[in-house]
Amino acid sequence: MNSCWIDEKRDIFVKNAVKDFLDSYSFFMDIREHTARYGVRYDGFDIWVGTERDKGKLWQLKDLCHMLWGYSDPAEDEVAFMLDWMVGAIFHEAMKLKENAYMIERYRRSCPVAGRAVLKLNANGDSPGIEFFEETEHEIRRALKRMALLFDHAEKYLIKVLKEESGKALLVRYLLEAAVSPEEHWPRDSGPGKLLAALFPNGLHHAYCLAGESYMEGSWFAEARKSFETALKLDPDCSEAKDGLQMLETRVSEITTALKKEYEMQTQNGNASSETKLEPWIDTEKSKKISLTSG
Repeated sequence: MNSCWIDEKRDIFVKNAVKDFLDSYSFFMDIREHTARYGVRYDGFDIWVGTERDKGKLWQLKDLCHMLWGYSDPAEDEVAFMLDWMVGAIFHEAMKLKENAYMIERYRRSCPVAGRAVLKLNANGDSPGIEFFEETEHEIRRALKRMALLFDHAEKYLIKVLKEESGKALLVRYLLEAAVSPEEHWPRDSGPGKLLAALFPNGLHHAYCLAGESYMEGSWFAEARKSFETALKLDPDCSEAKDGLQMLETRVSEITTALKKEYEMQTQNGNASSETKLEPWIDTEKSKKISLTSG
């Protein structure tokens, strides 16, 4: 894959990787909690893991991490290398978990019937069918424990990797928006809030200032103003936010003035065009009058 193209789109890919990681972590926590209370379920694995033709969040995450950090030299960048490795390990554990969950849910109802049939045939009274389901459920619990440990370590490596990423503006904007979104569900003390706190240990007002600058560059002036004002609420003495608001006012004033001048020029050109169109008509009428008089 073209490395120049990846570098150009890197901020977007990093943001998407973080989003997929948080979504995947959240789904895993839901699966783990549901399994502890009610037993394993297959529902949702197709969306989470997906297939070769229709990749789910976790599959996309694995591909993104490998594209961004998969070619890191462990001797030079161990953190990026370990992040890619752990996400890959989570994906492979999820693939096995998906198959085991399908086996349990698909054949669980027939297990008691199969067990009774076996009991009739076996003089020893053992039931290989039931034993198989018990072993599979035990393997599922072990897999969930392994994945929980992998997710925990992967999150720590992700934070370290993100601290080294230069283009964070788009990522920070996403994290700030997601942290207050009522539609999102984040696992316990994890999620965007935890990442923001780790990326901005000196205060979230720095995050809002970075987001404000990014919004202003993209001409999202209302969002920029809101970000700078939020930064000032968190730190009333934040000079970065004050400078940002002043720059925003100047930018808006310049654009307003430029638009007003352009509108006036267009209006004047429109009037001039109307007058220009009338002159040939006047000349034609004069020529008609002259020819009639001459006749």
